[in-house]
Amino acid sequence: MNIHGFDARHLAILDMLFTERHVGRAAARLHLSQPAVSNSLAWLRRHFDDPLLVRGGGSLRLTPFAERLRDPVRQLLIDFRAVAMVRPSFEAGEARHHFRITISQYAAGLVMGPLLRRVAEAAPNVTVECRPISGDVNEFERGEIDLLVVPYDVLHGGHGRELLFTDEWRVAACAAQGPDVETLTADGYRDARHVLPDTQQAVGWELEALGVRRAVAAIVPHAQVTEIIVGTPWLATMPAAMLRAASATRIRRAPLPFEIGPLVIGMQWHRDKADEPASLWLRDQMRLAVGEAGLTVTPAVAASLAANDGDQER
Repeated sequence: MNIHGFDARHLAILDMLFTERHVGRAAARLHLSQPAVSNSLAWLRRHFDDPLLVRGGGSLRLTPFAERLRDPVRQLLIDFRAVAMVRPSFEAGEARHHFRITISQYAAGLVMGPLLRRVAEAAPNVTVECRPISGDVNEFERGEIDLLVVPYDVLHGGHGRELLFTDEWRVAACAAQGPDVETLTADGYRDARHVLPDTQQAVGWELEALGVRRAVAAIVPHAQVTEIIVGTPWLATMPAAMLRAASATRIRRAPLPFEIGPLVIGMQWHRDKADEPASLWLRDQMRLAVGEAGLTVTPAVAASLAANDGDQER
């Protein structure tokens, strides 16, 4: 569609410029050259008879007109993508589709293997891209992300969501050289040195709220934490599901000596994808992958979340 020269490409560039407020970064995100985005910005300025982005304080800022334009542009882009991507059905065996999933390292380590094996068998021409949760938070709101798999309490309001699985926190130590975690006291936990993953853990905030500060021995990639503590006297605090495969002769694990809430993981899809056949198929595959990974939902947590969600809707 072209209205007086304004087309969908201009819409995407305008939205990205409003997000990044930087021509070079917008060009990189859109996989366009910087001159192409600069030329489009010049055209858009003439079209709207407004500078849209102006320099101030060492960076670009939106003009008052651009601030008013930002939300309608984003919604138009979301609606355009929703219409462009819609299909009457999703035939997995024949589909050529690219799914984008924003997922935490922890959840990816548990469910992406089963999910991708299912995709490989049922939809050989489909590709799946995992995105880090530290990426652009606006990608989901723009409809660019097909599925979020993240802690339930950070899911967005106003979009479809579902509880996927729950997990419990455990303290782990080397079976040969670490402390006996089964008899570990709160003071023993505080006095020990700890191996932490290089990504934020929800349990860290809960421990800090209890006044517990961990003495850090090492910060390592998330997937290597349990390997690193072998042969050391250090502790690691990890979800039980991540410790499941660890040999009991190498790693001991036990509940924390503090009252810490469970880890609750949910999945979410954009409201405009609620009935989209491809999205429905992906959600089904994710549920099946969670089951294959042996992950379940604690009934008490499910009931509590259902009650809270109901209160928020009233």
